[in-house]
Amino acid sequence: MKKKALSVLLTTCMMTSLLAGCGAKTEPQTAGDGASLEASESAEDSSESASEAEDESEDGATKGQGGTPWVNSELKSNVTADTVVDPKDDFHLYANKDWILENDIPDGYTQWSHYAERGLEVKNQCMELLKDETIEGHDAELVRTYNSLILDWESRNKLGVTELQEGYDKIVAVKSLEDVTKLLTDEETVYDYYNFVNFGAGVGLNDPETNIVIVDTPDLLLSDSAEYSERTDYGDMYYGYRKDMFVYMAQKFGMSEDEANKCFDQAFDFETKLASKIYSTNDMYADDYYDKINNEMSFDDASACSKTFPLKEILTASGYVYDGPYLVTTPDYFSYLDEIYTEENIEAIKSLLIVKYILPFSTSVDKETYDKKNELVAQYFGMSGTVSDEEMAYDSVIDSLPDSMQIVYIEKYGSEEDRQKMTELCQMVIDTYRELLSENEWASDEVKNYAIEKLDNITIHAAYPDKFNDTTGIDLTDCSLIEADTRIANHNIEENIKLMGQKVDHEKWADGMAVTDCNAFYNPSDNSINMIIGMMGEPFYSSDMSVEELYASIGAFWVGHEISHAFDSNGAQFDAEGYYRDWWTEADKEEFQKRVGKMDDYLDTIVAFGDDHFIGSNIDTEMVADMTGLQCALRMASKVEGFDYQKFFIKYAQMNASIATYSDEFSQLTQDAHPLNYSRTNVPVQQFDEFYEAFDVKEGDNMYLAPEDRLIIW
Repeated sequence: MKKKALSVLLTTCMMTSLLAGCGAKTEPQTAGDGASLEASESAEDSSESASEAEDESEDGATKGQGGTPWVNSELKSNVTADTVVDPKDDFHLYANKDWILENDIPDGYTQWSHYAERGLEVKNQCMELLKDETIEGHDAELVRTYNSLILDWESRNKLGVTELQEGYDKIVAVKSLEDVTKLLTDEETVYDYYNFVNFGAGVGLNDPETNIVIVDTPDLLLSDSAEYSERTDYGDMYYGYRKDMFVYMAQKFGMSEDEANKCFDQAFDFETKLASKIYSTNDMYADDYYDKINNEMSFDDASACSKTFPLKEILTASGYVYDGPYLVTTPDYFSYLDEIYTEENIEAIKSLLIVKYILPFSTSVDKETYDKKNELVAQYFGMSGTVSDEEMAYDSVIDSLPDSMQIVYIEKYGSEEDRQKMTELCQMVIDTYRELLSENEWASDEVKNYAIEKLDNITIHAAYPDKFNDTTGIDLTDCSLIEADTRIANHNIEENIKLMGQKVDHEKWADGMAVTDCNAFYNPSDNSINMIIGMMGEPFYSSDMSVEELYASIGAFWVGHEISHAFDSNGAQFDAEGYYRDWWTEADKEEFQKRVGKMDDYLDTIVAFGDDHFIGSNIDTEMVADMTGLQCALRMASKVEGFDYQKFFIKYAQMNASIATYSDEFSQLTQDAHPLNYSRTNVPVQQFDEFYEAFDVKEGDNMYLAPEDRLIIW
């Protein structure tokens, strides 16, 4: 039985997440987002559970108090009708107080923002398309069929976990390490179970034109490996949620509650050992991370990273054998795996297999389990209520069948006119950025000239691609939901295997990211900015926006932000053709790092709440992008007679309006490359004279930053 988790095989390749910058914080997870929550196990009504959720909310509000130099206004409990606002004190709150007070986090969400509003608008359009029986074609039939399977609670309740029982029983029957190895390496079961490794075909670092095989470490129950050595609130939330979810589900497979608790504890103890050799979130945001993971080798050398653990046999049984390079991100992990993949650890290994087998199915079995999941998300992540079944189903459709859903959406809502307008706006921002680079005073002519060459080589991708992955091999007729997931997973694996050693198809530029999301991204592996249709709506884009609104949104917040990723701490490590190559002089690199370091030091002084500070080194790439995008838009504004700077800055601040639960804020603070949204307003505007002049900000005001302390990077 292939797990639904395998449908994310393509996105588990390390490069997919590392090489895509996003212009805004991604849309919030909802309790109904079953495919995401289950596949990756990432951030995720009895009177008792309602009471627990209320207690958690109050606790979160208490933890969220404080903040320096600005209150964290994303936590609504920190803002009341009596809160005095002043643009000189807290510009984000000044621009967004009314929105904060007028909005609440909807049922089933842990945060709400303009990104979420626009995302829900597109989502509602898609949900209507799923009901439209008149739309013809294979992709329309696929998404309608899958959607109906998700909504068929009667069939799902009847089946329960029966389709999964045989796979579970095979783990229970394990008696020795040899039995485990057989499960992990048998061609019939190699994709059915957790096998201590993630792998797949994708673009590496050294050749952006060719797909290689990437061999990476596995996902963790607590998400961040640092949580295993020093637990924070983030780790507590994930530990409690996943343990309770597993204990509940394991009893459906025949375990007692005590047995399930013991099983989880053994699994967690073993995973704690694994986590000691897996990069943490902070590690992954470090400037030298690419160097650390860029370990290309042959199949034989990659296989030799483990001598006891059957890495070679797993790759062989999976079909990932070819003559090209393998990028092994963490060789030390596989060496260490040899030390603990032993007979004496058999019970712990077996327990980890059981936990990882059961957890991904919490949204794809019966209604009782789905409701329990929502109850636990409310308890641990502060979510109130649940999304509708229809929204839950759509979230699973777009996650499992992204290409088909996007094709159906574009056929209905795609616009060549809007596509062309966005392309023109992108080019206008690029032309302005060229001026900024040309006038740069700290970089050498050599670096400036190459930066301009890279800028001129940027490919603009607007709205949506013309080409998606072929879905004709997927057939969902006469099957259950779990069988449908298996068929989709098999198709994705077969297609991914075909990519090994093949040239990258640049026409499929949105592969791995749904263009229905309210987002945008820069891809250093092909030096492209990608402004997708999901963000092309109110309040970010419309045909009747004033020049001030257009420049604040598209000029600064979207296109300007994305272009700057080509020159931030990560993007600057790639050349104009997308090769991982150092094109900096030592002196220029030192000056650049000095400027980024100054920014990190400043960001480190900001207190989000309590004793929790910002982590500058985690968020500097996105803050550089925010500030440089604003710098670019202000250059554009300087050419417009009678430009209303107050209107411009207020619109810019309003782009970042959001509210969130404490758990969501804490997760973003510690795990996300994007700064908390209120700082994405206040820190960038502090850097520019135009803001000080527009709102008469002077020394002594809370928004004031002395000229010598300002943080212009480019």
